[in-house]
Amino acid sequence: MHILYGNTAMKITSENAGRRLDKFLFSELNNAPHSFIYKMLRKKRIKLNGKRAEGNEILQINDELKFCLSEETLASCRKEYEIPTANPPSDIIYEDKNLLVVNKPAGIPSQGGMKNIGKEHLLAQIQYYLQSRTAAICNRLDVNTSGLVICGKNISTLQKVNEAFKNREVKKEYLAIVHGKVGEIGFFRRLEGLYEKDEKTNTAIIRETDIFDKNSAVTEFSVLAVSSRYSLLKVSPITGRSHQIRAHLASVGHPLVGDKKYGGTGTAFCKTQLLHCKRLEIPSMDKSWVAPIPKKMNDFIKGEFE
Repeated sequence: MHILYGNTAMKITSENAGRRLDKFLFSELNNAPHSFIYKMLRKKRIKLNGKRAEGNEILQINDELKFCLSEETLASCRKEYEIPTANPPSDIIYEDKNLLVVNKPAGIPSQGGMKNIGKEHLLAQIQYYLQSRTAAICNRLDVNTSGLVICGKNISTLQKVNEAFKNREVKKEYLAIVHGKVGEIGFFRRLEGLYEKDEKTNTAIIRETDIFDKNSAVTEFSVLAVSSRYSLLKVSPITGRSHQIRAHLASVGHPLVGDKKYGGTGTAFCKTQLLHCKRLEIPSMDKSWVAPIPKKMNDFIKGEFE
């Protein structure tokens, strides 16, 4: 979006509706110190709807911003932001003006971070594909977990989807292949436990408990197929903890096939964990998506269970 200079007003569009004013200004005047921006707000050199702004206001569509600054000053406050080149997402499941849903392959991080410096990640692919630095992902999958990832293209959609995840309104369905015979086909179990994360080893521990609190993890699963060595499960994580499915299934003696971190071993079909986010549904938005099963996982299912 182009900033209009001088005393010319600009209108807030849907792309930035729902953002705090100061966060919006930090991103748009990205070469200016935050202290300078707050000083301009205090001196009424940046106005919102013709009035003095504090910076904590939530922007709405058609709000009017006015910059009472010289063209030269405003120009010096901005530097061109280039979106790094990346490969586009390999499997787009759904796209409209607000949402992008992709089928993430195993082996790609959901987003960047200290552990992923120099590596291409899904968020970089999405932002390059959309040519938007506002776009962000709403749910993260582990590097070696495949499946559906939802991206919001604008702030209001991000807030809506994130709120649905926070309130546990999103229905999640994973396919998992685990070691051992968990039960007969149709067997259902609900796991509840006290969740702890060891940041040093990047592993989760879930201990069985009858007490449900903010640190609890809840996972439901049912058996879809069994063999002498493995079980194919449909898994629904009710809470959304990091490594939850992996740690919970390992805690009851059935680690994911290929998940060495939690006690699983690889196979000739696949060396990494066989876990796939197959389906996501947001009833409040009347949206649902299904991701095709990765070839290696599908080959394993056909070879072991059919």
